[in-house]
Amino acid sequence: MVSAFRKLFIPKEKIFFDLFNQSCAINVQMAEFLFKMVSSEPGDHHLELSQISRLKQTGNETKHKVYLASAKAFVSPFARSDMYALASCINNICDYIHISSRRFSFFQSEAATPAIKELSGLIIESCKELQAAVAGLSNLNNSDAIKENCNKIKQLEHYADKVSAQAVSAVMSTEKNSVELIKYTEILAALERTTDKCEHATVVIESIIIKNK
Repeated sequence: MVSAFRKLFIPKEKIFFDLFNQSCAINVQMAEFLFKMVSSEPGDHHLELSQISRLKQTGNETKHKVYLASAKAFVSPFARSDMYALASCINNICDYIHISSRRFSFFQSEAATPAIKELSGLIIESCKELQAAVAGLSNLNNSDAIKENCNKIKQLEHYADKVSAQAVSAVMSTEKNSVELIKYTEILAALERTTDKCEHATVVIESIIIKNK
């Protein structure tokens, strides 16, 4: 339970919510650049990669700002361990979007398959749902809406598992070149793992709700 004393200070800790919201917005932007990359014609993806790498650096800096602010703050909205966990989970998504973009750029010489495009779209949806859930943490009276966002992320992750598994099964039955098979499955794995990271963030969010209601 959150003490009445602590609740009085929570509105003054707007900086934390601003930083969390910034981190989520960065992930959405990165996901949109990733989708643009996989939806474009085969060729040079330098512009998208450059933008994703720039945003990744900004995301890392934002995570560290949360760490520093939490360490210095007399009172924080949630337990410091939860603050660190949430910042880390959001940043892990940032890292995996970056990994996915690099794998696609390095390994995919032809136009992206429908599965790659679909998974990239699911990442955008997941990041937007997470953005809404994190924004809701500033007012836990809206916990039902936050839980709904979390449930949608879980559904998207479950669907991403199916898309990835079906794509791997299909390519294994048709692709005779083992090197190309490995490249393709590595791309799919990175994309699917990104949706996993979104789901991992919901665990932290739901824990925060339980502890602070």
